[in-house]
Amino acid sequence: MKHLTTTKKTVIRTGRRGKPLRLLLTALLAALCLAGCTAPGGGGTPAKTTPRPSPAAAPSALPTATPAAAPTETPEPEETPARTAPSEALTIACTPFSGTWDPFDAAEGSDLLLLRLTQTPLLCRRADGSFPEEPEGVGAAGVRVMSRGDGSTVLRISMRENVRYADGSYADADDLIFTLYALLDPDYSGRLGLRDCAVTGLLAYRTATGPAAAERYAALYDEAAAGEGPLAELAAFCLRAAWGRSLRSLSAWCAGRYLETYAVYALGMEAERARQEEGCLRAFTLWCAGLAEPAGDDGEMTDSLGNRWNPAAGRNPGAEDLTDNFIRAYGSAEAFDEALDMETERLAKEEFIRRCGAAEAASAPDKRLSGVSKVDDYTVDLQLDSFSPADLERLGQLWLLPMPLYGDESLYRPNDGLYGFPYGDLSALRAKSGEMLPGAGAFRVVETAEGFHLEANLYYYLGSPRVGEVWFVQAGEASLASLVSEGRADLALLPGSPAVFAEAREMPGLALRSVASDVWGVLRLDPPPVPADPEDGAAFDRAPLEEAVLDLAAVCCRASAEAYFGAAALPFAGEETEESALEKLRAVLLAVPEGESLRFTALVPGRGQGDHPCREGLARASELLADLGIALELRDFAADEDYWAAVDAGEGDLWASAEVFRSPAPADGRLGRNARLLYRRLDLLVLNTERFELLSLPVELTWARDHISVVETLELK
Repeated sequence: MKHLTTTKKTVIRTGRRGKPLRLLLTALLAALCLAGCTAPGGGGTPAKTTPRPSPAAAPSALPTATPAAAPTETPEPEETPARTAPSEALTIACTPFSGTWDPFDAAEGSDLLLLRLTQTPLLCRRADGSFPEEPEGVGAAGVRVMSRGDGSTVLRISMRENVRYADGSYADADDLIFTLYALLDPDYSGRLGLRDCAVTGLLAYRTATGPAAAERYAALYDEAAAGEGPLAELAAFCLRAAWGRSLRSLSAWCAGRYLETYAVYALGMEAERARQEEGCLRAFTLWCAGLAEPAGDDGEMTDSLGNRWNPAAGRNPGAEDLTDNFIRAYGSAEAFDEALDMETERLAKEEFIRRCGAAEAASAPDKRLSGVSKVDDYTVDLQLDSFSPADLERLGQLWLLPMPLYGDESLYRPNDGLYGFPYGDLSALRAKSGEMLPGAGAFRVVETAEGFHLEANLYYYLGSPRVGEVWFVQAGEASLASLVSEGRADLALLPGSPAVFAEAREMPGLALRSVASDVWGVLRLDPPPVPADPEDGAAFDRAPLEEAVLDLAAVCCRASAEAYFGAAALPFAGEETEESALEKLRAVLLAVPEGESLRFTALVPGRGQGDHPCREGLARASELLADLGIALELRDFAADEDYWAAVDAGEGDLWASAEVFRSPAPADGRLGRNARLLYRRLDLLVLNTERFELLSLPVELTWARDHISVVETLELK
């Protein structure tokens, strides 16, 4: 990070994403940060391959004023004042809560921990990551995938009949329908991604048009967005408006997570005052994104366009200034969306269709989703025009939410097209994001004048937890293990890294378990396409050669990752060995015509000193390939920005990255033709040995799965 650094972890790049934001991506990528090294880049949306902004447009390359003196490390949050917890209660050490418990968004960190303890996931999930057809284990419903003759798919979601919220009320299909409609409403701009499911009639519903009109206007938008046709100006207007909407969501996100800690440093004013003016939040967003310097001694801060602002004096950027800065930084809405998992382009297209439809339609269409139907009181069908396993993963991220509490029961009239809130207006739901309402999880929130703790949900469908209360000690990440060691907390979850593991081993009174997370090291091979020469007939198919080279490099890199991380990573199990990979490569070489290029370049991130888990593996692969007449050159980059610039420019063939999966990877370890899985990260579960018996009873440690997809645990001590 440019102005804020941290002694405990290194903020990293996301694979094929935009330049990392100073604070925004710290939280999103916390699971990828490894102490003492620059880890492979990672991404939270593996399906996207949109190139990042060019280096010239990246925030670090923008003109900025000389920054004010910056702190040498990220301020460590202060430990919350100690409260005396009952001896039989479970005490969890965690990083500070944000105070926004929004189950309609993609929570993270301690907020996600709290949601896991108080809410219940919509879908049940087996230990292997699959989703059962009938409810079993933790979760409110099973899901059955039913293919139809017309190519569409119906997901039949069958709920348990004994799921009860902490207030004693029963969950049913109306709660599920309310949840689905809230996440598919045109006013929803969160990060749960359910809109990526091809729900039948979704575009027509979100744009308040009929199916035929929506399809016709969508095609018209594609033409207008390219600057062609009479509606090009309207398309540009809608895109600009969509930028503004996305940035408002981004500003709210920044304010909720970072304003309290960094307002004085970035803006020269207290957080409470900054919250009162939207312009201050825009200035703060620019700083978070690396597009403005912090306020100097005179209170002024300069943005990436050279504009000077003074939040404390009331001179703040307007909405257009914020948009201009981000357009300059990312160049396109597509690059911005890919970098921050936003939906600017989708919003622009929908607004275009909505405006065209409003100008033509004589009356408003029926505001109901044709792809959502209630079968009975505990069964809902979700019809998709096309289906992929990722659709189940998206549904698997959802919580089952009580409609009467989060919505307005008087507005739940499905026959009238109302589902607990006015169509296109989720303001009432957003207003409740600061409240922790009763869920159907194992615990319920109890608020007191001194704070809050959790008590067992006596109506929990799997039986009331044997531990009646859960208390929290909030502190900085660096202090969590010591709190457990000193007996002030019973357990904590830490990001796994060699340094963290080694430090925890030296602390007395700890039992350590490693828990496999969903972060996977990936090796990619993306050679530039070789155009066929019509005069030479059919071009040689290099795919088998490239796959064989990639397989050998992956085998070598798995071994080097195991040596590099030690207990902090699990190499991905695969049947391929060095010898079998070499044998496959020898066979492929027999078919390679003379004169075909046998030269490859591997790009290695890190610090230019072999400081990357794949460095030794790629060096070993280079030696083995040389014996076969294949050259593999290693370029070991000392600067992160140089590495990613080379990746974007296509200067390398092999390069290390990382991807985030929400379920176990394929058994054969393959992501596709041009990528291989290498290892998965582990998080460290730190347990108080004197309380180990208690810890084994209540929560089954399921709360530790906030970003965990694999069940196994390994004793480290």
